[in-house]
Amino acid sequence: MTATHDLTLRWTLANDSLDGSGVISLSNRLDAEAISASVVATRGRMMLEYARDNGGIGLTKSGALNRKFLAWAVEVFDWPGYEPAEVYAVNKVVDEIDYLPGWYLHEVMKRRTFMRKHKDRLLLSPAGREALDRPGLLQAELFPETFKGRYLPSLDAAFMGDFDLYFGLLLWQVRRATEGWASAREIFRAAVIPDDAIHELGGYRDAPIHGFHLRVLRFLTWFGVLEPAATDPRRFDADEFRYRATPLFDRFVHFHIAAGGGTDVPH
Repeated sequence: MTATHDLTLRWTLANDSLDGSGVISLSNRLDAEAISASVVATRGRMMLEYARDNGGIGLTKSGALNRKFLAWAVEVFDWPGYEPAEVYAVNKVVDEIDYLPGWYLHEVMKRRTFMRKHKDRLLLSPAGREALDRPGLLQAELFPETFKGRYLPSLDAAFMGDFDLYFGLLLWQVRRATEGWASAREIFRAAVIPDDAIHELGGYRDAPIHGFHLRVLRFLTWFGVLEPAATDPRRFDADEFRYRATPLFDRFVHFHIAAGGGTDVPH
């Protein structure tokens, strides 16, 4: 690959909107079995089903998910890292701000318009009803909304950076780095542009890598495209936290890049 081809490819990847018009496309026709490892898709569908079966989801005066739904979600979602015992160990009752998976799903569902607010309820939209019949649609639609919708910078306010400004390139580099097991440090060094604002973070030596884990790698595991491993998952360590690509990565994310450095973009 020549330097010119390399720069062209990187620019193309960096500016990909993840909508299928560029060199990256996302499969939206995967069946329920194929995306069973994606907690975003599986729990997102549970949320839509709850709204369908209960006339919507109740909201507080401030517009947050109400405690009735959250109590149900904590038990039924059993979200990795947010299991009921873990959640209730620090909260007697759960508000949306206490339960990150609920906060996250609420945000991306609204941004993608799978759900809409009506008075004091969160209701299914026509797109949300369609997603109930198409398991792979939630995976494909919520993925770019997570990374390109400017949501992550507000999720972990202590770790500000510009990952989402070139997420297509970052995604490509992550896939290349995780052919086998790779540490968070190794993936960060491979995927993050050296002069990115994320490198200017202070606090402690591995703060930028911790931010990368929280804002990128964690979500890729939630979508089931990375498999995580850690000696102690409760204490972040840039060398002990390791990841590798799952078979779903290549079934879900497609890079239309020719071997010679050019691109093969579907029309």
